Amino acid sequence: MNGSMPMNAVITKFVEGSLIVKLNRPEKRNAFNLELTLMTQDAVTLGCRNYKGIIITGEGKVFSAGLDLAEIYGFKNIEESRRYFSAIKDLAVTIANCEKPVIALVNGSAYGFATELLYFVDQVVAVRGSEFSLPGIRYGLVPVTPAFAPYLFGMLKTRFFLDRDFKLSIDDAVDWGLVHRVVNNVDEGLRVSLELIDKVSAIPHDAYKTIKRIMISSIINEINDRWNELLNMLAEESLKPEVKARLEEFLKR
Repeated sequence: MNGSMPMNAVITKFVEGSLIVKLNRPEKRNAFNLELTLMTQDAVTLGCRNYKGIIITGEGKVFSAGLDLAEIYGFKNIEESRRYFSAIKDLAVTIANCEKPVIALVNGSAYGFATELLYFVDQVVAVRGSEFSLPGIRYGLVPVTPAFAPYLFGMLKTRFFLDRDFKLSIDDAVDWGLVHRVVNNVDEGLRVSLELIDKVSAIPHDAYKTIKRIMISSIINEINDRWNELLNMLAEESLKPEVKARLEEFLKR
């Protein structure tokens, strides 16, 4: 079944039995505000339940700018901040726990949380020329990497993430294991992503679920307390005057 259904900040489209989940805030470079985060989680949940696989991609020239710094700047109290960072975690966990293949089609550069989200999908297909970075370290706003990077990349590579100017080219991202397939354009990326879903779907489903749970969920369970500690710290830090001042300076550019 082919078709589309607009969902404001998210657009879903059904292609060859799979669900394409498109981040749809191109005017904000698809930054994850609370609305986009919650709607993406809802769309992924729908895809996990009703379709053979999910492809997450972005509208426009950038996959996603990561966390919405303007929204974070506007937080007035700890409840708002905690709700936002809890939603960020819930989206990552929903993707990790999906019992269907989840492919990220990176249609342009991924910054901050958009790079971190790639840790939780089954495969990453990226358009040539994309870059990957964690600029949020400038503000202390990195909600995933400090908890997960030592397990995913090793202690020595993890230190690079403390450099505010650190970037991975697409070739570097392949070497690091962050990207699995490189394509020339989005159309080729969609075709490759659908092929990957078919390939992964050929694995007996119970075996796939068990293997994925052992590989991904075990890490989440291992670091869950530290992850919660990190997110609580970020929620508090985001309200501090010095962080607000840095965000204000960035937003004025």
